[in-house]
Amino acid sequence: MKSEVVITEHELPGDVIAAIEGGHKIEAIKLLREATGLGLANAKVLVDRASRTHGPKKPIPSFADQPSSLGSLVKSLALVLLGAAAWYFYQG
Repeated sequence: MKSEVVITEHELPGDVIAAIEGGHKIEAIKLLREATGLGLANAKVLVDRASRTHGPKKPIPSFADQPSSLGSLVKSLALVLLGAAAWYFYQG
């Protein structure tokens, strides 16, 4: 009978955590499988869970960070006015 390895995302080897912190999930999965003998699916689940706390942080884009484009606003306004003028012309 084969004994099963029980490991949580808090008990991962240091090299696996280093790979996760570097953003290398596939490498982390390979290292974890070699160290523990886990299957692909179980290793992926553990690495995904661990990447929530150890993974690289991605900045959340903000609407305020987007550059304003006056040109696109003018183009949109011109398109609306053109549409209103066409509607008025064909109605009357």
